[in-house]
Amino acid sequence: MPKIAIKTREQIAADLTAAIESCLMASGRTIPAIRGEQCPLTAIEGFDSLCGIEVTVDLQTRLGIQLEDNLFVAAETGRPKARTFNEIVESLVNATK
Repeated sequence: MPKIAIKTREQIAADLTAAIESCLMASGRTIPAIRGEQCPLTAIEGFDSLCGIEVTVDLQTRLGIQLEDNLFVAAETGRPKARTFNEIVESLVNATK
C-alpha cells in the first residue's frame, strides 16, 4: 500500500469523522455530532463491530497505511476497553509516523 503524505492531527481527525459518517450514511443510519471524549462503539447508535471494520478499511485507503485489526478497542491490562474518538485519533497519528 503506497504511503500518502503525512497529515496533521486535525486532518486525521477529519478523515476519521468522514469515514464514520460514510459508514453510517451507507447503512441509512443517522449521523450524530462526534465529540472527542465519546467512544464511537458505545456512543453512536448503530455503530457496531462491522462498522468498525468498514471504517478501518476506509482509513487504510485514506491514510495509505496498514492499521491494527481493532482500531476502536484497546487492551488495557489485558482487558478490552472502547477507545474514545480522541484516543483513536492519537493511535492513527502514531501509526502514520
